[in-house]
Amino acid sequence: MKYFPIILISGILFMAPSLHAQLPDQLVMVKIQEPVEKAFDILKPKGWEVEGGISRWDPVAMGGAANAIEAKIDFALKSDPGGTIQIHWLPDIYFVDMAGSMVAGMFPEGSFYNGMPVLRKMNAIAFLQNHLAPYLHPDMQVSVTETRVLPEIEKLCYDTDIVKEMQSKYSSAVADFSYTENGIRYHERAFCIIHDMGPYTAGMWKNRSTVVIRAPETSFNAWEPLFHEIGESVQLNPQWINAELKGQMQRGSTMIKTMNDINRIGQEIQKGHAETSAKINHQAYLNLTDQEDFINPHTNQVERGTNQWDHRWVDDLGNVIYTNNEEYNPNYDLELQMQGFQKSRVKK
Repeated sequence: MKYFPIILISGILFMAPSLHAQLPDQLVMVKIQEPVEKAFDILKPKGWEVEGGISRWDPVAMGGAANAIEAKIDFALKSDPGGTIQIHWLPDIYFVDMAGSMVAGMFPEGSFYNGMPVLRKMNAIAFLQNHLAPYLHPDMQVSVTETRVLPEIEKLCYDTDIVKEMQSKYSSAVADFSYTENGIRYHERAFCIIHDMGPYTAGMWKNRSTVVIRAPETSFNAWEPLFHEIGESVQLNPQWINAELKGQMQRGSTMIKTMNDINRIGQEIQKGHAETSAKINHQAYLNLTDQEDFINPHTNQVERGTNQWDHRWVDDLGNVIYTNNEEYNPNYDLELQMQGFQKSRVKK
């Protein structure tokens, strides 16, 4: 279900933490809502731009309903219009491999079958290298600098798959890319899970939890704590979740009228996605480094944040400021013009 991958920004995307001295001396984070359907709240660095959000795919335009049941997310936070520094969540998409089908010749790769792009099955590394990178950068020469599989994530997918009789297969990986865009050399890191839905689904497979982060090559490591902080800040909207689940049931019922078997299988698989994604998220966050649990002085609730700055301030709206200046108080910052900040303390 499309509201789960948004929170999968975990230690698997990040390498060694950057040095304290590499970070800006002060960071202001502003709490915003997903702009289209208010599906979640997230902290955005002040001055950054928001692009995209939740979308609904038209089954008529897609030629079928397979990709119209779930809400899709294509959402990015960008330091500037060109996305010099950015974090980007991409939609989960159902694909279909027509190899062996009696009508394979009628549906070559690049066409659509029942609303699904026709594409041969591939593992996570191949998907990131051969599909995602060309999709994101069609006019660039992209070099793959490192790839690594994530067997612990794959095992977790298998362990939490509640429809094991479907004989699903999972693949998970991280890939690092480098390329030059507008004279800037970039370092980009991408993560995804590939879910092959098994022999009983007529070739259906999908990408899941696909996330991309990037920054100039010379400063990529320095920005990793910020990506940590953004990922940790996501708060899902329960009302949106309930409405989405009801909507999926209704849209699934419509699809049954024309594609009963495929829809039934898809819905059974979706039942396990919440548990799977939550456990993947929990497992990954256990490996995060340079994080602290803070007590929010306004709510007395525990909030996780980066420890790469000496002081953390928060207001009653959820805005966050990090600073290394012991004397700094954002309530007296005339340029900032924001009030109500109190200092968060680290939970013992």
